[in-house]
Amino acid sequence: MKNSKKICLFSLAPFIGGAEVALERLALGLTKKGLKPLCILGSNNEVGEHFTKKGIEWQYWPMPFPNKWNFLFYFFSVFRLRFFLKKQKINIIHANDLPSLQFVSLAAKPLKIPRICHHRYIFDGGAIKWFLKYNAEYHIYVSNALRHSLELNYPSLKDQPGQVVYDGLPIPQLPNDQEKIQIRRRLNLPLDKIIVLFAGQIIPRKGVKDLIEAWNLLPDKVQSQAHLVIIGDDLAGKGAYRTEMEHLAATLHVNIDFRGFQKNVNDWLNASDIVTVPSHIEPLGNATLEAMAHARPVIGSSVGGIPEMIVHGETGVLVQPKKPKSLSSALKYLIEDKNLTGQMGIKARKRCEDIFSLDKHVDDILNIYSKFFL
Repeated sequence: MKNSKKICLFSLAPFIGGAEVALERLALGLTKKGLKPLCILGSNNEVGEHFTKKGIEWQYWPMPFPNKWNFLFYFFSVFRLRFFLKKQKINIIHANDLPSLQFVSLAAKPLKIPRICHHRYIFDGGAIKWFLKYNAEYHIYVSNALRHSLELNYPSLKDQPGQVVYDGLPIPQLPNDQEKIQIRRRLNLPLDKIIVLFAGQIIPRKGVKDLIEAWNLLPDKVQSQAHLVIIGDDLAGKGAYRTEMEHLAATLHVNIDFRGFQKNVNDWLNASDIVTVPSHIEPLGNATLEAMAHARPVIGSSVGGIPEMIVHGETGVLVQPKKPKSLSSALKYLIEDKNLTGQMGIKARKRCEDIFSLDKHVDDILNIYSKFFL
């Protein structure tokens, strides 16, 4: 595809979550390939500030949903965006999430600009039908599990062009043993224990409650060998659910290290030995990929796209979702076998390099774009 083509990436971007991280990586990857993507964000918040620091070109553009109270404002916004797309001579519209498609697609349709929809979450059939009412020329799914679920809820998607493209990430350099010790000291973590890490949003569907209950089920001897750290927050709920989970841990009298939202996630991954992803719903999951890239075995729920990332018994352990007892058994298994933990981590990184690298992800996306410029 010629580098002169103009790509416009759209996202509601309500906060920095997995979809926003994936968008950032794609924008940087496209830039590395010589393109100059423009990101249009539906929120004016820390996402844009972060993009600016990364050198990503972006603009704030409200993306309202239509209703009888904002009918005029909605269509004014649509026509304003249509004029902008025409003036900028945009060649590809890539909606980074399904909800933003309804607004973007209506603006781009009369201009006959190819519209790509990136599916990252599972909505019910009614919501899918409403979001897709203006359609797209191509659909991207972050996992086979997500594609299958969406096609069950909205059968007409089966007849529309699309494919699965796994999210990708840069493969980081790993610290040596001495550097890992220094990182732990800087983060005020114990040097003589197995560090078990949860990193992500602290919301019900991420399974934090299951993790706390699973930790409580561990024998005292196993707990004494390990240290559980939970980083992240309940951004949408302004910390309410995180506070609830802290109270649960205190009630159960288990020692769990809550550290809140952290920007330096790579440091926490480098300091850890085992990563947990006990989600109830997970179309793919950046937390799993990031842990694998850092050569950490992942204990993950066998839901959504997680089994497409973790090879059970080789790169990590799959457990039943919403089953603290199953999760506790997996924690005990890895905590008690440090050699196995290290071997799984090495295999996890190799799998990430082969299948989930950012270079492969960007190449796959460019191949999709090129379908419209043959």
